[in-house]
Amino acid sequence: MRWTRNMKWISVVLLLSLSSSALFGCSAAKGGKETVPVKPVQEQVQKVELLNETADEMYQKVLKGDVDGGRTVLQQISDQVTRIRFEGITSVEGMNALAETVTQAKRVFNAAKFNAEEGQLSAAKLRLATDALTHTSQPMWLQYYKVLQDDVNGLEHAAKEQNKAELQKAAEQLGQHYGIVHPSLLISRNAADVEKMDSLATFVKNQTVISAEPFKNILNAVGPMRQVLDKLFMKQETTAYLPYNDQQNPILWTLAIGSVIMMALGFAGWRLSKKDQGLVTIQRNEEV
Repeated sequence: MRWTRNMKWISVVLLLSLSSSALFGCSAAKGGKETVPVKPVQEQVQKVELLNETADEMYQKVLKGDVDGGRTVLQQISDQVTRIRFEGITSVEGMNALAETVTQAKRVFNAAKFNAEEGQLSAAKLRLATDALTHTSQPMWLQYYKVLQDDVNGLEHAAKEQNKAELQKAAEQLGQHYGIVHPSLLISRNAADVEKMDSLATFVKNQTVISAEPFKNILNAVGPMRQVLDKLFMKQETTAYLPYNDQQNPILWTLAIGSVIMMALGFAGWRLSKKDQGLVTIQRNEEV
C-alpha cells in the first residue's frame, strides 16, 4: 500500500514538473520574441540628429542672452518632437522624460517674468537630453559623475560632523545637480535604476527637513547612493566640476553654474562640425 501511494505521489510530481517546464519554455520563447530590440530607421536617426542640433542652437542663444531667439527655437523643438518616432531610440520613460523637459522649458520661457537662471538650466537639461538620444555610448551627461560624487561626499561629511545646516545645503545641491541630468538618465538608462536614485535623493532631502536628527539615516543612505550612481554612470569618471552653492553669493553661483554647463556642453560643436548630412550648420560659441 505504501509503495502504491509513493508511486502515485512520484507520478504527480513528475507531471507537475513537466507542466511547469512546458509553461516556462513557452513563456521564455514568448518573452524572447517580445524583447527583440528594434533598430531605428535612417529617417528617425536624421530627425533626432536635427533635434539635437536645434537644441544646441537654443542653448547657444540662451547663453548669449537672446531670450526671444531661444523661445522661438524652443517652439521648433516642440514641433520636431511630435514628428519623431522613438521606437528603438529610447524607452517609453525616456520619451516621456524628453516631452516633460520640453514642457517645463516652455513654462519657464513663457512665464510672465522670465528667470534667466531657470532659463539657462532648462536649456541645459534639454540640450543634454537630446545629446543622450544621439550619443548612446558617450553622452555628455556622463561628465556629471564627478559632480554628483562630490555632492554625496559633502552629504557624508556634513552628516559625520552632525552639521544640519551644511547637511541641508549639501542635499539641496545634490538635488539641483541630479535634476539637470535626470531626463538624460531616463533616456539612456533602465528606469528601475533611475527610480532607485530618485527614491534615495528624495529620502535624503526629506530627512534634512523633517528629522531633528537625520545624520545616522543619511549616513546609511550614502553607500547605496554611491552604488546606484556607479551603476548609472558605469563608473565613467571625467573632469567636469560644479562649485558648492554659496548662499551669500547667489549671483556668483548663477554665473558659475552657467560656466560649468557651458564647459560640459561646449564640445558638442566639434562633434557636430565633423558631420555633414545636409542639415543646417549651427554656429558654435567656441568660448570654454
